[in-house]
Amino acid sequence: MTQSAFQTSAGASRNSVDFTENYRNLRKMIQALKKENGQLVGKEIFGDEEEQPALTKSDMQRLFKTLRRIENQYEKCCNPPIPEALEKSIRTKGSDEWLPWELEAIEKMDTWRSELEERKKKATKMLQQAMEKIKARRRR
Repeated sequence: MTQSAFQTSAGASRNSVDFTENYRNLRKMIQALKKENGQLVGKEIFGDEEEQPALTKSDMQRLFKTLRRIENQYEKCCNPPIPEALEKSIRTKGSDEWLPWELEAIEKMDTWRSELEERKKKATKMLQQAMEKIKARRRR
């Protein structure tokens, strides 16, 4: 019933070799299943969302061109006409206490904010149109 140390160590090394070999085989099988079923599992989890193909070099150039155009057009308008601290100090006073130049400064700020909002909407629309054009070209 007793085993020699040699027999015990030989059995242990045989088991460790079997374990390592089994581990490698199991790992290969899992990776193969992931490759085969990865998209199916993703669809089950996230729904039937179609995979977006990578943009081509020309698509990226068109997109960057649009982004540069948006950036150049709206870079100037992003700076407020008066400093923020000055606006805050004016607004802390009641509007009936404003001096004529303070009233003018606040009117400029309000006009600037409304124009900035319009330009943001226009920039968003430009970007959406560019993306739609790129997607339409990809479908062809």
